[in-house]
Amino acid sequence: MGIKTILVNTAILMAIVSCGQTAEAKKAVLVCHYGSSNDDTRSRTIDLITSDIAVAMDGYEVREAYISPVVRRSMAARNLHIDSPTDALLRLRADGYDTVYVQSTTLIDGAETAEVRLACERTGAFFSKIKCGEPLCYSPCDCEALVSILAEEPCGKGEAVVYAGHGNMLPSTATYCMLDYMLAAKGHDNYHVSTIEGYPSARCTVGELRRNKNVRRVKLVPLLLVCGNHTKGDIAVDFAGELSAEGYETETVMRGLAENAAVRALYVNKVRRLTGEHQ
Repeated sequence: MGIKTILVNTAILMAIVSCGQTAEAKKAVLVCHYGSSNDDTRSRTIDLITSDIAVAMDGYEVREAYISPVVRRSMAARNLHIDSPTDALLRLRADGYDTVYVQSTTLIDGAETAEVRLACERTGAFFSKIKCGEPLCYSPCDCEALVSILAEEPCGKGEAVVYAGHGNMLPSTATYCMLDYMLAAKGHDNYHVSTIEGYPSARCTVGELRRNKNVRRVKLVPLLLVCGNHTKGDIAVDFAGELSAEGYETETVMRGLAENAAVRALYVNKVRRLTGEHQ
């Protein structure tokens, strides 16, 4: 490599490093969703989370990224481009933002949250400041805040409400157990939290339902931000089928968790605490 090439490359690197380092730092918030390729569902859920954060964080550039490569590819097939967390961070740096706060909208501290943290680690050296937030249910206080909202779901006589989350095979699936326990501890005996692919399982929840002989009807409510394939298949068909086989009349609520303004407000508060902009 000649000396001229070295000098040119060095000049480019210096320009990248100095980009955006003005008297006043350019600040941004990157909201990282798992993602959804369903336009209608997306507009009623995760798009609203991003919009609510943008309204609350005046003075910040607010952008979004999708964690799921499957969703990104599905949207790209329709000529809709959404950055991955890493690409979105690099794009922010190229646009001169040197202070970035990254908030995922994951519910628990699972594999998707780890992907967001990894993106921050990969790109952290390019920023003056980069800070990664916590998922919705990270601490007991976080879980209590969500439980207060979950307990507002109407529950009639002879009925039980079962919130069905995704779940995983990681230690973080215990978060669903915490939510379930908190509901019971607060006296909401006919409210339960279960999972599709973790613990508590549908079988465990059936055992809980049997303890109340008066329950004849079960309302299944997705503990998922969006009302997508998991709700339409895993919950409305498979989970409901297990309950029906046990003699329960079932209803699946076709509603994503992020359609609830109170849930979206929890994410807004997460970002405010992350940036230090308490209100």
